Amino acid sequence: MRLLLTTYHHAFLAPGGGETEFLQLAEYMNENGVRADFYGHASRPLRYYDAIVHFSAVGGGQILLRNVREQGKPIILIPNYNFFNPSAGSLPVVQEHFDLADVIVLRTEAEAELCKSLFHVAHDKIVVVPPGISAAFARPVPDDLFRSAYGVGRFVLWVGVLDEAKQQLQAIEALHDLDVPLIFIGGYRDRAYYAKCKAAASDKVRFLPYLQPGSDIIRSAMQSCSVYLELGEDFPGHSAIEAGLAGAPLVLRDHPWSRELLGDDISYVASCEPDAVLGAVSETLTNGRRGALVERIKQRLVQPQTTALLIEDIEKYLATRAGGG
Repeated sequence: MRLLLTTYHHAFLAPGGGETEFLQLAEYMNENGVRADFYGHASRPLRYYDAIVHFSAVGGGQILLRNVREQGKPIILIPNYNFFNPSAGSLPVVQEHFDLADVIVLRTEAEAELCKSLFHVAHDKIVVVPPGISAAFARPVPDDLFRSAYGVGRFVLWVGVLDEAKQQLQAIEALHDLDVPLIFIGGYRDRAYYAKCKAAASDKVRFLPYLQPGSDIIRSAMQSCSVYLELGEDFPGHSAIEAGLAGAPLVLRDHPWSRELLGDDISYVASCEPDAVLGAVSETLTNGRRGALVERIKQRLVQPQTTALLIEDIEKYLATRAGGG
């Protein structure tokens, strides 16, 4: 099977976790015996491919999908959309993506139910394939690699681009007087939001730039942190799953996505109220259990097995289509 991977044209002006997932998709598909190319000057003509896999439902992507539809190629859509807190302005654009797609790939049953209620979409278009991360996060890295590089002992870690919807500012304010460093890795999209975070930060808060996903230094950070924290309004990124596989105790915003994939062995906070965040982090610093999620994640959320499930769904659709079904 030969697949062409596409996304919206301005995705990499400010890359984040979604773009990392998109880039890794070709690697995992190739590991499963599928020829997967990124759309661009080095890709083949469209007729060469059995289908396209389009990542994201951000505006602009539908223009490309219209052209693909006109040429009769199947479209597999991974919308990477926040069904839990959708913006009203995004709904028509996402609906057009869904209208153009032949298969819509969602990550959880919770998302599937919301998709059906928010959009007009044939239910048989939807398949649920859990997200997957590299098994490398379970492989030990020298514990002092990150600690010695940045001169820290115990620390709270958050990996991901600074973004107002992710609510890093609320974490900074809630943990202002905590006697343990709070370390952010990932840079920022909005300079004004970064400035707000810097202004609110105590001298125990550190902002590290983008570090290569999956690198030894990132894995060391996750394996050696005392708490891994994310509080965004939307569902957590792949980094939270990676940290769980690395053995870190997690503190996450309570969310159906997290509950479905990661279960209850996590300290969940119902809101970003300072007392709730500080209480959850303090409790986890004292009593958090390392490695609580490792076996669960290994069983369900590790690559290339999850991409193998996606490939099976694509192959089933193509076989049905070829048979006139």
